[in-house]
Amino acid sequence: MRSGPVREYDVSKARHTQDIRDARDAPADYADSVVAAWSAVLPDVQASSVGFVVRLHQAMIAMEEFDRRSIGTLDLTAPEYMVLVVLATRPDTPGLTLRELQPLVMYSSGGMTHCVDRLARKSLIERRPNPQDRRSVLVCLTELGRERAQAAMRARIDALDSLLEPITGPDRDAVDHALRILASTLGRGAVAAGTL
Repeated sequence: MRSGPVREYDVSKARHTQDIRDARDAPADYADSVVAAWSAVLPDVQASSVGFVVRLHQAMIAMEEFDRRSIGTLDLTAPEYMVLVVLATRPDTPGLTLRELQPLVMYSSGGMTHCVDRLARKSLIERRPNPQDRRSVLVCLTELGRERAQAAMRARIDALDSLLEPITGPDRDAVDHALRILASTLGRGAVAAGTL
């Protein structure tokens, strides 16, 4: 469904605000052209849901690029960032096993092992014996890891606030409400995790 390369978004307030206004004022977009094409082939079918999904997919692609750029400035990969945040937001737990971390970060088991290895080399996490199961270890933040996680979370909030600033009040509430319904429809287990 992708129409071409992802448009490069400047997250500065002025440019991003203009992008949002342009999108609202635009008479037609790629999703509209897809709906028109489907309607031409199937004139007896209401195809507006296709346009919704195309826009959602375009937003997802743009969000992945935004994530890559904003998290990349932190000298972390997206999975590394996610591991740090998941551990930092669970201060009452002594740590998590790789099996517990994997679904929260949404990363393969082999990829998770390499990710944790990289974080350990950066002295951001450490592995400790698991008192509940001697066959596994707990992945725990080091003090440096906790500091890096908090700095990364602050940077993430700043980037997201800048990105979402033009979408205020009723528009943001409506999008949030619609996404909650969609996430519930798709299945809670499949969408429990995600980019923090």
